[in-house]
Amino acid sequence: MRNIGLALLVLAVSSTVSAQDAPPPNYAAVFAGTTVAYRPNGGPWDGHQKDAVLTAGLGRFVSAKWALEVDLGPTLLSGDYAAFSIVPGVVWQFSPHAYLTARFPIAVDPDTAVYAAPGFGLSHTFKNNLTPILEFNGVTRLDDNRGDLGLMVTVGLLYSF
Repeated sequence: MRNIGLALLVLAVSSTVSAQDAPPPNYAAVFAGTTVAYRPNGGPWDGHQKDAVLTAGLGRFVSAKWALEVDLGPTLLSGDYAAFSIVPGVVWQFSPHAYLTARFPIAVDPDTAVYAAPGFGLSHTFKNNLTPILEFNGVTRLDDNRGDLGLMVTVGLLYSF
């Protein structure tokens, strides 16, 4: 709950992105994330799932505040390969330092599964067009809805060009 309060405070005091502050329209990204908590349907919350989600992708701002993104990469469980996913997403950069995202991971190997992963992120773009990010997502399966919920934390680095 403390993170939600901090996120709302950042949202309340942040300014909108102006055209002159916007980075170049295209960006390449690398991310590393992990599930810090998981609750199966009707079950208790469990801690870290010993997973690592590694992705790389490309994005493009289609307006001053909206970007479309596609990422690809593997998920590892306790260091072993578990799945490969394609992750399309939409990003709303409502502030120079904060954004909301709607990501839809689609596992394509070894089995197909579709997830929703809405999230909130913090970012800062430096003069060299590098943008480190910290993102928090809720994740649930859509195609075989089991009422589960995972909470993920992701770090990443974007390069605008």
